[in-house]
Amino acid sequence: MRDAGDGVQLRAFLAGQLRPLVLTLAAVVAIAAPTAYYVLGARALDVQALAAARQVAEVIRADVERRPQLWKYDSLKLLEHLRNYELQENVARVEVVDDHDVPIDPRASEVIAELTPRGPRWQVAPVVVNNEPVAQVWVAMETETLRRESWLMAGLFGVLGVALAALVYWLPLAAVGRAETEIAALLGRLQASKAELAALNAGLERQVEARSSQLSRALDELRRKEQNLRELSGRAVELQELERRGIARDLHDAAGQTLTAIRINLQLLGQQLSQAGALQRPEQVERAATLATRTTALVDETVEEIRRAVSTLGPAVLEDVGLLRAIERMCDDLEDRGRVAVQRRLELDVALPKAVETTCYRVVQEALTNVMRHARAQTVVVEVAHDDDALVIAVRDDGSGFAPDAVDPRRRGLIGMRERVELLGGRVEVDTTIGTGTRVQAWLPLAGSPAGVADES
Repeated sequence: MRDAGDGVQLRAFLAGQLRPLVLTLAAVVAIAAPTAYYVLGARALDVQALAAARQVAEVIRADVERRPQLWKYDSLKLLEHLRNYELQENVARVEVVDDHDVPIDPRASEVIAELTPRGPRWQVAPVVVNNEPVAQVWVAMETETLRRESWLMAGLFGVLGVALAALVYWLPLAAVGRAETEIAALLGRLQASKAELAALNAGLERQVEARSSQLSRALDELRRKEQNLRELSGRAVELQELERRGIARDLHDAAGQTLTAIRINLQLLGQQLSQAGALQRPEQVERAATLATRTTALVDETVEEIRRAVSTLGPAVLEDVGLLRAIERMCDDLEDRGRVAVQRRLELDVALPKAVETTCYRVVQEALTNVMRHARAQTVVVEVAHDDDALVIAVRDDGSGFAPDAVDPRRRGLIGMRERVELLGGRVEVDTTIGTGTRVQAWLPLAGSPAGVADES
């Protein structure tokens, strides 16, 4: 069905399959009808011959009954009469033999010798008188017309069979030829499409390789920029801390010293007024001493606020005592000022980058500040630990909790905490429900953190 050079060969294959079929069809159409016509016609002639034989036998029987002994001598005339009569009914021959198989007509001896029951067109009927056969009547029907008509029909049906076979042979071949042409065209288009598809596939592969290379370079560039951003973020955090520490030093050195000097002067003023009070205008001296005392108290309060501000701006305690001890101090301060029981679970045995250390301190500081100001808690749990690649910070309380959607956006505590952690590539989760307390948990990555940049400062 398929040729390597020409493609699909359906027509040749179908022609080979159809040839035996059409030859059989032509033979069946050419032979079947004429054969059936001849067989049916022969049977009809047999029926006619048998009827004629019985009719002649009846006539002879009547003659035998009238002349039992003389019927044979006058039977030739009767037989000639019957022959002439039956020839008009397509009877080819009528012969009569007696009970000893001797022909009544001596001229028919040769014909009678050939009469056998096997002859297809001959039929025999007995002449029975008093229940005894006295003769037999043989009748032969003329078959030339039947044979001629059968041959004519065979010719006509042969032509019809050939025409029908040719039609059966040609119609499928024509349809298959058209289908073969269309299939060949489709195969041609398919081959062209395959070639175009192969070319397109090659082009797409080149484009994919080029795009993959571009994406790889872009990804490398993005990673490099992300690393630079983290380094810059760490540097920004460190610079912010340095700036806070500078502000803290300025406040401590300038405002703190000035306020301390004012306090000393006020104390001296109070002492001098007390000494001079007994000598002149004791009322004014007393008022001046009271004012100096009040001013001294205000200065003490201001110095304390500056001290707290300095501690908030620049946690020098990290440099002095380290992260864990600084957190311990914050917990002690919360217990002293807020009357809150603070449980500490601090497990840290690795050196942290300065940016991570500062961010951890700020997260704990902000969480404890929120507990003191808003939570009204009885117990606080502070946990600091590390795994292989991250520092984990958790602060839990049993306070009043809050609705996250109801937080005042102007309060920058949680937002600032989240921003600090995210600048270092970490994340913060705040889990809170009104009446059940709050849990603040943060993860700070240790691997790939911009420690070097921060430490350079």
